[in-house]
Amino acid sequence: MKQKILLQILLQNAPIQSFILVTSLLLSSSLFAEQSSLSRTVKTQSNSAIIVKNLNYKTIFMQFHQKDIRYLKMNNVSMDEAVGLKNKEGNVDYAVFNPVQSYQNVQGEKRFIVRLEIFGQDNGEINTGHPARPKVELYLFKRLSNGQYQLLSRSRPNLDISGSWGDSHLQAEDFQKIRRVGKDQMGLIYSGGYTSTGSHSEFSSLIVLNEQGWIEEYPFGISEDNSGAYESGDPKLAGFSKEYQLKADSTAPSLYPIQVTYSSYGNMDWRDHFPKNGSTELLKFNDKKNCYIDQKGKCNTDFDD
Repeated sequence: MKQKILLQILLQNAPIQSFILVTSLLLSSSLFAEQSSLSRTVKTQSNSAIIVKNLNYKTIFMQFHQKDIRYLKMNNVSMDEAVGLKNKEGNVDYAVFNPVQSYQNVQGEKRFIVRLEIFGQDNGEINTGHPARPKVELYLFKRLSNGQYQLLSRSRPNLDISGSWGDSHLQAEDFQKIRRVGKDQMGLIYSGGYTSTGSHSEFSSLIVLNEQGWIEEYPFGISEDNSGAYESGDPKLAGFSKEYQLKADSTAPSLYPIQVTYSSYGNMDWRDHFPKNGSTELLKFNDKKNCYIDQKGKCNTDFDD
């Protein structure tokens, strides 16, 4: 009886403290049964479809993270649409639900993106060291005729969105620039940068919002120089860039090809065998390898350089 009363509080838009408290009882089988009013799993001929009643933060956290929800009190940041989540190390992270964003796919159908950011924290303060950044989870939904939502895909568990100083480089405004990136795929590009020990780099990534399989991320341009150590005009100043451009191709079997333009200046003693300044190369996507490949058939690994 007490479990049912607590769950009723949750479903009646109770304060988040009540929401977090009730999850401590979620391991009981009776409460799992009650949770079906928020979401359900529908069996199809080929797989299981996740259907949720709505896309509010309580529904999403209960559907994808219910066993890990813990009480958390933060300092100077809102808990209005956030929860504490126990991580693999046993610590509690600060997980934030961002406003749902929408777009139209290649067929003109409306799609909805849920974005969660999971921050490391210590004593109620978000970790803000230079390399610190939140883990980002993306969920792609379509709305059904009955007003409920079906999950189409989600980001890979090991998706590593770049960031620094406690923030993610992927921001809300990046989702306003969703565009067609392949035969049937939509996607977006986000950018970031990093400065360390005299080296400055900037890079971009392509996120592909696949409706089947995983939401994926691929390198989409990089530049690097030693401007942190040498001023303009110094003979030791050097750098390079790889500028990426999607080339729309109606014959592409999946993602569009990418044209890479190579640029460099100065004596890059930290990088060997860089292509000739001003040269170009066409990278094509290989479905079997799940990467863009160069003319030698090797996967593009800009972020591993």
